[in-house]
Amino acid sequence: MVFGHRGAPAYRPENTMESFELALTMGVDALECDIVPTKDGHLVLRHESDLSDTTDVLDRPEFAGRFHSTELTLAEIQTLRAKERLPEWRPGSAKFDGQFRIPTLTEFLNSDMVVGQTLILEVKDAPNFLSQGIDIVSLFADVVDETGIASRATVLVEAFEPPTMEALRSRFGSRFPLYYGLEEWDEENAFKYDGVSLDFQLIRRRPELVARIHEAGLPVWGFTARVEFAKNSVEEYFHHLIETGVDAIFADHPDLLRNYVEGLA
Repeated sequence: MVFGHRGAPAYRPENTMESFELALTMGVDALECDIVPTKDGHLVLRHESDLSDTTDVLDRPEFAGRFHSTELTLAEIQTLRAKERLPEWRPGSAKFDGQFRIPTLTEFLNSDMVVGQTLILEVKDAPNFLSQGIDIVSLFADVVDETGIASRATVLVEAFEPPTMEALRSRFGSRFPLYYGLEEWDEENAFKYDGVSLDFQLIRRRPELVARIHEAGLPVWGFTARVEFAKNSVEEYFHHLIETGVDAIFADHPDLLRNYVEGLA
């Protein structure tokens, strides 16, 4: 399966409605988005609370010294505009800098484009936000319930920290499959949940992990396919990722990976 990693971020600034819409036209099997909280307890779609790489916050003098989502209200964040994280790599995406708003999780889940889709909702670093007085898991669960998204789309939930995973399990029980994301192997917790998402760098160091997880009856996802990492041809790069045996791949160029996968079929 091919997952749209933050949408189609090689072509549009990541975690924007426009990036998600484009990914769907490319035939992705799922849309993945990242969730962080605002100062006043709303949830927006950004990869991290530091907004300096993906918005124009540093160009806005009214926000001098405040560039984290938890330092800004939702109303303030909604005045920002998205920008390309890697403009040197992706000048085509950078052409859209300043054009797209920062969506809220509620806006995303209420949009018509997600109806009938599979959504991977990544909840960020609950312990860090809790130390700032913000319970991101409770906020997330409230939005999921208020939007009724479970009746309109297939929802999968991902997180990278054991405390976040445990908080999600405590709140949701078995309502949604929980996927544990790993950049470094965690023997103690890797098999506790419904699936595992592995960094390809970790898989390269520990190629046996994919088979071990499969033997435990769990699916494995791999992240992230970026064609800029290809040493030779893009096709060879994709081939090596698929050969790892993962069940799905998060891709920044989902159209290119989809085309390659369909060629193999």
